[in-house]
Amino acid sequence: MQFEATNNFVYIIRDESEKEISGLLIPGQGIKKQAIGTIYSIGFLAKDPKIKKAKGKKCKFFDGVGFSQEIDGIEYLVLTDDQITGVEK
Repeated sequence: MQFEATNNFVYIIRDESEKEISGLLIPGQGIKKQAIGTIYSIGFLAKDPKIKKAKGKKCKFFDGVGFSQEIDGIEYLVLTDDQITGVEK
């Protein structure tokens, strides 16, 4: 099934986390690190022109924002455009 994001939502396929080694969680120093993913679909109400042109590019966002949604066995992270902190040039 193919789908597109609506409104100001952005669907992201999250890159694998580097926090786990052999199933163990390595604690940080209380600092939230940014996660990285690839933008799959961008809603038409996204405001930032850099995000509007970023389909297929890597982006950064903070862990813990948005919500997950599984479609056809693929796990997507759904964020609003203002939850993305940076996009690949």
